[in-house]
Amino acid sequence: MSPRVSFDHAVQSLMDTAVDPSQWPAAMETLARYSESVGTVLFPVKGRGPGTPHSASLGEGLETYFRDGWHLRDERNRGLPLIKSQRIFVDQDFASAKEISTSEYYRGFLAKFELNWSAVVGFSDPDHEWCLVFERGDKQGFFDQREQADLVRFAAPLSQAAALARSVAYTNAASAMDAYQSIGCASFLIDQFGRVVRFNEQAQKLLGDGLELSRGELRSSHPADNPALSDLIASRRSSRTSDHYTDEIAIVHRATKRPLVVRAVTLTALAASLFSSASTLLLVSDTDQRRPSTPIDTLVKAFGLTASEAALVVKLEQEIALTDAAELLNISFETARSHLKRTMSKTRQTR
Repeated sequence: MSPRVSFDHAVQSLMDTAVDPSQWPAAMETLARYSESVGTVLFPVKGRGPGTPHSASLGEGLETYFRDGWHLRDERNRGLPLIKSQRIFVDQDFASAKEISTSEYYRGFLAKFELNWSAVVGFSDPDHEWCLVFERGDKQGFFDQREQADLVRFAAPLSQAAALARSVAYTNAASAMDAYQSIGCASFLIDQFGRVVRFNEQAQKLLGDGLELSRGELRSSHPADNPALSDLIASRRSSRTSDHYTDEIAIVHRATKRPLVVRAVTLTALAASLFSSASTLLLVSDTDQRRPSTPIDTLVKAFGLTASEAALVVKLEQEIALTDAAELLNISFETARSHLKRTMSKTRQTR
């Protein structure tokens, strides 16, 4: 086994995860070395599922734990009420030696992976309760009173790391929203429960103009559009695999204007810390807002258009019909057609 690390070094490894979530596997290994454990794993008390930080040595056991449904019959859940009173519990706190020696969970599942003795340290953030589980096998033996008193010291730094991670993640998510604001894109920040926790100025303009916000829930003013909007939000909340636009969209219709098009970006990396409520950015395009026209001199320089040809392109970008554009430019329709043909040739477009 690798040399044991100091308590301060183990605490620092937790703080490192707050600003760089990719450090979680390394932090779990550091905690395992400190506690002389087979490995460690971090679990939410509720809504337990695969994908939480853990030591590499626990990979196979955790895969079986979820695949075979052991997480639904985890006997260690009996110790969770003790966290509120003593911040830590071990197997002996809720199960007798006979129960542990005859239990299918302990001897049939845990012992197979050398994980049948544990110490569980609890901590919380505003939205969740968490537990850090130190795992040992028969070779290392159970955690005695002295070791428990030592490990419970991690409760405070774990809470501090969670608070710092939330702050860093929120700052990064807010920065992303500001970036979208700078290009005129409306965005809403959605938490893991599907609630809006922040929106930019462009998004605020759409509230009452196709979208409504009630008790944190974003809804369409057109009720028939709400199922698709809800499905889009739910699909992104369940996936934190990469920062990307989903291929799916939700359309929000409006009575007197063109519809809004809603896309979602799943937050990862610093904006999606393990302890962050930020989950998704909803990006809303207002199809009633025309994009600014390309400057005439830009078209001239980029494509070699004449000033007259570029002026026609600007009108067409504004979705003005060719006949009307010719009239506005005080040229004949045939001249406009000729300009258009030459423009298409120069920009290598085809009919």
